[in-house]
Amino acid sequence: MNPRSGNLDKPMLAMLTDADFRNLLEHLNRPWAGYRKVRKGVKKRVRRHMQNLGCSTVEQYLAQRTNQPGVKAAQEQCLRITISRFFRDRHLWQTLRTRCLPGLVERFSPPIRIWSAGCANGEEPYSLAMLWDEVRCLPALDILATDAGEACLDRARTGAYSRSSLKEVPDEMRERYFESRKGGRQFLIRSHRMTPICWRQHDLLDPLPDGGPFHMILLRNNLLTYYQGPDLQAAFTRVVAILSPGGWLVTGAHERLPVSALKLIMDKGCPWVFRLDTIDPRRINQAGT
Repeated sequence: MNPRSGNLDKPMLAMLTDADFRNLLEHLNRPWAGYRKVRKGVKKRVRRHMQNLGCSTVEQYLAQRTNQPGVKAAQEQCLRITISRFFRDRHLWQTLRTRCLPGLVERFSPPIRIWSAGCANGEEPYSLAMLWDEVRCLPALDILATDAGEACLDRARTGAYSRSSLKEVPDEMRERYFESRKGGRQFLIRSHRMTPICWRQHDLLDPLPDGGPFHMILLRNNLLTYYQGPDLQAAFTRVVAILSPGGWLVTGAHERLPVSALKLIMDKGCPWVFRLDTIDPRRINQAGT
């Protein structure tokens, strides 16, 4: 027994091997490929949670999902990845600035509605708001930023970030939109200088949030990376269903789209951006094609 343990009756889990973790992911319909590079921190959280529940095997841990209320939500929290930074994948943001955002302004009446789905700690929607502010001739913008973790949303609302989160931010933008704190170790975003963001808690596996249809949906490095099978297919279908025809779907740099009845056309300049065909798929179905 471990004398430092809070509960001496709980069996000790010596380690959570990769084989154990893969077994857990398989049962939870999560892809090993998505978690492989970030598994160290996730395994640490899962192991700690297993120990708190008194579980010495993955099978016991999985059984707790039905035996104890609230365990499922805590397990899902252990599997969440919130790593991000401002203007992640610079080529994407250049594409958004030069083609996608101006294209939305040409095709749709204001306000332009954009959903940052699975926004983690807020770097993505803030990046979007800064980009929109930089192109000053653009009309009104509504940004909905959602994440399943309330702690992430609290941090996003606070707007305090480490220097490493800003490594892709140009110097002039850092000076304009951030206030340096703690000798340059922390930066506080000047949210009053950009379009307001609506922060809302939402799990991508749950029914859709209000506010659609959206002219652009950023679905990056979350659903398409960390889910698979029926859960992924059902959630993706719901998300794309509230994208306006002619609007943009933005994915992560290493993600692939699942099968969809809707026609998503890859942008020639950036393979992570897709435009929803303006043909109504309901007319195609009615025609029997």
